[in-house]
Amino acid sequence: MTRPLPRAILFAILALILSAVLSAIVLLILVGVPSSRDAAAEFQREAIARSVNVDLIVGGLVALAAGWLAARPFRGREALVTGALTGLVFILCDLAIVLLVGNAERLNFSIMGAAYADKLAAATLGGWLAGRRAQAPPETMSLDRE
Repeated sequence: MTRPLPRAILFAILALILSAVLSAIVLLILVGVPSSRDAAAEFQREAIARSVNVDLIVGGLVALAAGWLAARPFRGREALVTGALTGLVFILCDLAIVLLVGNAERLNFSIMGAAYADKLAAATLGGWLAGRRAQAPPETMSLDRE
């Protein structure tokens, strides 16, 4: 028996880790690796400018995949709920990290809200897509001996 909440927690945590790693890789590809102190300062400015868009795209795709993977054993409404739970757990974990590590006064909550809405919608969509899979009809077996 598979339960939605443990799967949602597992895949949300995996998605959080994967999202951070992939975002860093994409930023390194887009901006380039700094070679000196002056280049490091320019890298930071450029990475900060691009990080919002990278997070929306990479985080959304990872959340979509996580919602889909978490909801695969389920059908219909249960799959949709599992995808939404995956998105909510992802958001709660990310928000906890941001508030514990970051400076809460300097956070841009409108950008964070858009990013979290993106992740929640993507994970819920992933759950919905997983729940729509057509169930294969049972395999028939002939009882006649030939």
